[in-house]
Amino acid sequence: MTLTRAGRRAARHSAAGRDPRRGAGRRIAAGLAGIALAAAAVYLQQNHAMPFEQRVSSITYKGRIGEIVETKRFTVKVQSVAAARAVDTTDYSNKVSKVETSNIFLLVDVSATSAREPMRLSSLGPPVLLTEDGRRYRPTDKVADSLTLFNRWIQPGFWVSGLLVFEVPRDAVPGASLVFIPPNSAIVVDTFAPEAQVDLGLSGAAADRLLSQAEDYHSLVSKSP
Repeated sequence: MTLTRAGRRAARHSAAGRDPRRGAGRRIAAGLAGIALAAAAVYLQQNHAMPFEQRVSSITYKGRIGEIVETKRFTVKVQSVAAARAVDTTDYSNKVSKVETSNIFLLVDVSATSAREPMRLSSLGPPVLLTEDGRRYRPTDKVADSLTLFNRWIQPGFWVSGLLVFEVPRDAVPGASLVFIPPNSAIVVDTFAPEAQVDLGLSGAAADRLLSQAEDYHSLVSKSP
């Protein structure tokens, strides 16, 4: 289509008559709307999203020594607790050596079974000894895993037993509990992973008795699976 001279003059007049401020206003309004949406997203995230502590929280099932504590992923029972000032371990060639501590070794005899899938305890998130004042102790690295429950597969429908060995100061014993934490599951994904907290029955008098009867040396090799 060919514009006439009058048409070209009208087109130039129309383009020149546009207010540049209107385009800038639209851009500013769009920018403000974007900022408002971003602020709203941040507000919702901060005020309605689940806090980090809750996202990694565990559902805790509680019991006492000698009782069966059942969760949706596993069932556990603490059979007994003993104390010793020295235990033994093995190296990769199965050579046995004695290890001592200036504190105390707590030997927790644990039985466990799995609900749906085989599992094996992990050193990345192992069971811990929880003290009355909130301290947490991981199993000692002075004892080879092959002599403990870490060496056993926990199978559905079958109970397996083994020791968990903790090296702790004597003041950690009164009121202590075992917190049994399963490994992360490749099949079962839980928003809240279950854990079992087992009171070891170490009240003041019981703790004193256990410590006074601590063995000078406790062999783990003869009791290993």
